[in-house]
Amino acid sequence: MARPEWLRTFVAVYRAGSVTDAARLRGLSQPAASQQLAGLERAVGAALFVRGPEGMTPTERGRSLYGEVCSALDQLEAVLAGLDAGRVTQARPALRLGSSAELFSAEVLPRLAASALSVVAHFADDVELLARLEHGDLDVVLTSATPPRRSISAQHVGDKRFMLVGAPHQASEAGFGSLRHLGDWLTGQDWVAYSLELPVTRRFWQAHLDRPFSANLRLVAPDLRAVLGAVICGLGVSMLPSFVCAGALADGQIVELHPIADLVAPEPWSVCFRQGEASRPDVAALLAVFSEPRSEDGPRDCSSMPAVNDWGPQGQKA
Repeated sequence: MARPEWLRTFVAVYRAGSVTDAARLRGLSQPAASQQLAGLERAVGAALFVRGPEGMTPTERGRSLYGEVCSALDQLEAVLAGLDAGRVTQARPALRLGSSAELFSAEVLPRLAASALSVVAHFADDVELLARLEHGDLDVVLTSATPPRRSISAQHVGDKRFMLVGAPHQASEAGFGSLRHLGDWLTGQDWVAYSLELPVTRRFWQAHLDRPFSANLRLVAPDLRAVLGAVICGLGVSMLPSFVCAGALADGQIVELHPIADLVAPEPWSVCFRQGEASRPDVAALLAVFSEPRSEDGPRDCSSMPAVNDWGPQGQKA
């Protein structure tokens, strides 16, 4: 007869990809975790993983069992956590969704307005969000990062494209017909950025302006909406994802200085979820929301909301 602790260890191995990591997550020794997994395999009557140099690969029976038990175990853990904290916790009251604050504001909120989903949002960087998804603390994550584990599936839902934007008075100054002239104008201009690394920006300057990044880094702010606000205030030029600046462009608060969308490779972003959970009703409902065209009746853009968090290490950082 299978025991609940064996199932907890099985889920931990499935998500971590190794017995060693699962044992650490469960607070067990590696031999104890191995014994629990072996006991479950005897009870099930089939191997649940194939053990190899790259870790534990679930068998067909393992994937099937995970789909049967993962949601119920996560639900139980949520209830137990609530009891430990001295409160009564409803069994999964809402979908726990992880994202950046900017992506949530621009892309999630308009879609939620046309759905009946209840969501608890969590904002953090991509690495933390994917780790929390893997460990069962979140149900879905929206990210442009590649999931690090086999236990996480990803459904592509969009592409992040970039724009070169500035204050309206700069439009005539930057209205050049060639990238060389644009590079000459940008050299020495004030620049606003998400981070000091500037990976997207530096690649654009080197590949298309034929020079290293040569603008004056006036402000660095780890929030894309703060960067947008700085451009609106005239603090400098920036490269921003189109979903961040769409509202400000439509309202005439900023302008596109030069079309670069076809020059900078778009970054795909996905809805990530644990394997076996695509058919779970709330996860399936969210995936359905993102498979439909975004409703124009919902809020067009929420970039004027107060800055909350950053896109994360795999995000724009332009």
